[in-house]
Amino acid sequence: MPTITLPGAVGEFAASRHGVLSKRQAASFGLKPSDLRELVLHRVLQEVAPGVFLLPDSEPTWKREMMSATLCSREIGVAGYESAGALHVVDGCPPGPVVLALPAPRRILMDGVRTHVGPLEDIDVTEVEHIRCTTVERTICDIASVSTDFMAKMAFEWYWRTRQNLSSLQHTVDRLHRPGQSGTKIIQELLVEARLKGKPTESALEVRLEAIIGDIEGLVRQHEIFDSSGRFVGRVDFAIPQLRIGIEAHSKQHHSSPEAHQRDRKRHDDIVATDWRVRYITSKEMDDPCRLRNGVQRMINGLENPGFPTIPW
Repeated sequence: MPTITLPGAVGEFAASRHGVLSKRQAASFGLKPSDLRELVLHRVLQEVAPGVFLLPDSEPTWKREMMSATLCSREIGVAGYESAGALHVVDGCPPGPVVLALPAPRRILMDGVRTHVGPLEDIDVTEVEHIRCTTVERTICDIASVSTDFMAKMAFEWYWRTRQNLSSLQHTVDRLHRPGQSGTKIIQELLVEARLKGKPTESALEVRLEAIIGDIEGLVRQHEIFDSSGRFVGRVDFAIPQLRIGIEAHSKQHHSSPEAHQRDRKRHDDIVATDWRVRYITSKEMDDPCRLRNGVQRMINGLENPGFPTIPW
């Protein structure tokens, strides 16, 4: 009896797409339904949903699951909402949920898939690693429609920080918005706020910190500090310039190595030499917002003069 194997070109195609193959894609390589049944029978392929096949030795990743879900929708569905956010690496959207955006109702014969049905134009669809998904602008609007205000802001700030120019997002909001739509309304409000603030945050940690202290009078983002000769000394995440107070969101990821510590120490000394005070705040401190705000307020009132910290990560 001849050995049943998967044609090389088909295997390479599936391997490049997270080990997943649809019946339609197989047909483009000349494989008939009877061929696919034979391949499944001999365990060369595994049918995980009607018309969707896996290479059995492919790595069981979230992206493989996401690709399978899009093909399971007969290829009309795309990764959307939190799933599209994870593909675009949006802050606050880790891989995990399998969420499809569908232009029309469609039964998905695959466990664990969430769906959202609504208008979906070609202009709002792209690909990331061969997985069809909503564009980053559409994704930001969709996330805002189903998440908390904080998560919407986290996603918006990420977009602003990584894309720099907000015009594409504004065009998408203008095109998508209809009366009663919450997501585009939230993003429009954030666009207005962004124009007033002028500069994005530089990390998700800063977004979290701003949610706690953002209403303190006189607080601004990304403030540049110069010495008496006009030489640039440093930029702090937040500042109250009138009081010469700087506030830094301090993360272990970027500041824990000996080299980073030495660099931060020199920067701190240079800033303090210009008669500024700087408060360093970790994510651990943000777990107790009331205590954190009280500490910042003591600094504002001149009751606390923090030095360069020994960080309790």
